[in-house]
Amino acid sequence: MKKNLMATMAAAAMLVLSGCGGTPPGAPESVGEDCTPRDEGLKTITEGVLTVAQYEYVPFSMSDSAGELSGLEGDVLTKFAELECLTLTINKGDSPAMITSVATGRADTTLGSWYRTAERAEKVRLSAPVVTSPFSSVTKEGIDTVDGLRGLEIGVGQGLIGVDDMKGVFGSKLKIYQNDDAVFDDIASGRIEGSVQGYIAGMQYLKKHEIEGFTVTPLKPDERVPATGAAGQTNFPVKKDNEALGEALDSVIKDMRESGELDEIAEKYDLDPQVMHPGKPNLL
Repeated sequence: MKKNLMATMAAAAMLVLSGCGGTPPGAPESVGEDCTPRDEGLKTITEGVLTVAQYEYVPFSMSDSAGELSGLEGDVLTKFAELECLTLTINKGDSPAMITSVATGRADTTLGSWYRTAERAEKVRLSAPVVTSPFSSVTKEGIDTVDGLRGLEIGVGQGLIGVDDMKGVFGSKLKIYQNDDAVFDDIASGRIEGSVQGYIAGMQYLKKHEIEGFTVTPLKPDERVPATGAAGQTNFPVKKDNEALGEALDSVIKDMRESGELDEIAEKYDLDPQVMHPGKPNLL
């Protein structure tokens, strides 16, 4: 009986080692050999793999221990990988490293509410707009102007667009944090009086940190902070020399918008489907 048990255990171990026991936890699932890609001949860093630079940014970019992406943008990239017969793999990092990872060829694309900006367009190829989220204040007072914020202690994440512009306006009243969780921890504890965020992110972080009494209010245009001039449009950047991958992303985004799939994703995360209709592409 003992010999039979040992033989069974040895056989099970061999199945795991040989890969016959399924995908190990945390490893991406491979694509079936009979999969036909939507767009033939796409080039990625690793053949057959879509490498995504990722950091946690609710509700745009989330991942689990099995290596699966979710969120407003995560669901779109997951669908894109499926359509193109690519195994999706995640390279986790801090938000300031994401665009650099794409520009230097360490990742095929990235996600996490990266606005289409003129500065980024010089470094990477920007995709068609995915989500729109106006530059907004997070305050108790519902402040809607830059001047209205000037007397408050404001915290922002270091990766937020417009940080350098805001430094010039707010001076020492502006505190820069490594990430947005740290910002909202200090709002909850009363160490700062508010923040500036994209509208969707502001709403989600208030919910995540269970902060009551604050409101998220789109800011009126102010030439000192150009990011207030037009609603930000998120995108999936790719390396400058990979136009084919960028065009494939553009096309999938267009098809998912026209089919209503993007609307369904917004509703899945309890958001108005209008956030998935950013209008004509712009650059902040």
